[in-house]
Amino acid sequence: MLTVGRGVKIWVFASLCALLLWVVCMLPSSFKHLFNVILGQPDFYTGNLGMFVASHIGLLARFFAVILALASGFMLWSTNLTSYTKLTRIVETVLFLEGTYYILLFPSGLWWVGLGFNFIGLDYLLRAALAGSALLMLSFKVQDFAKGMNVLKWIGIAAVSYIIALWFNVVFGWFDMIAVLGSGFLLTGAASWGFLVSLIAMSLAVVFAVAGAHLLSKNLGESVKWFGLSLAMIGLNYVVYLLYSFLSGNLDPAMAIDLWALPFLGLGISLFRTKIPKSIVNDNSSSELD
Repeated sequence: MLTVGRGVKIWVFASLCALLLWVVCMLPSSFKHLFNVILGQPDFYTGNLGMFVASHIGLLARFFAVILALASGFMLWSTNLTSYTKLTRIVETVLFLEGTYYILLFPSGLWWVGLGFNFIGLDYLLRAALAGSALLMLSFKVQDFAKGMNVLKWIGIAAVSYIIALWFNVVFGWFDMIAVLGSGFLLTGAASWGFLVSLIAMSLAVVFAVAGAHLLSKNLGESVKWFGLSLAMIGLNYVVYLLYSFLSGNLDPAMAIDLWALPFLGLGISLFRTKIPKSIVNDNSSSELD
């Protein structure tokens, strides 16, 4: 079985902390809209209480998922780990809560699509269907792995689904801007290279993830490098998108995009540089991820 070195641990911790910060930043706005709808105050989303209840519960589910993910990381990497059963249950809960966050995007997607065809609504619906269902399914498979059954195929499917969900969030965001502002805005300097880098980097991330999942299903250690490349492309996209948002004066709207994935650049590079064994699951060997 692969063991995890300091470099990967640091970047995993940074990614989880970035996600936690993202959730904390999103919660006040969610509370504000929710209370406006409940109290009948003027709000763009007035009359859509169900959608905001679902959205708010989803954010809370993601908040607790990150907290538990941090706890599981400390448990897994602790030299005093005493209960794999407890760790397994925490990992199950993390996957279930993160899957719940995505599933609860469905009401938002239905509401947006109800206004007429738009890429925002389509993004919500597709992310809920792909990432939500894959994460929930994987949460029910964790016990199989604890029992010694190979569930690497399901891990690969969930990873690819998650990355495709990020692709929708990024690329459909650009498509929505094109639909609203027209394609002319892409002729400006920052928008043109921002769009091209996002499209290319996120598409490559999906391709690399699919390759990694295929190798992972065959229990091949080389899959780690492909997932590393995928994560590096995702991180690169968000670095460029943050730069585009700064140059165009749109930093506030950029928070709605998954900027928490910025540390994926370091995590991906760290994974790609690792020395890996031939097999991922091998009782007779281990490798240090650096």
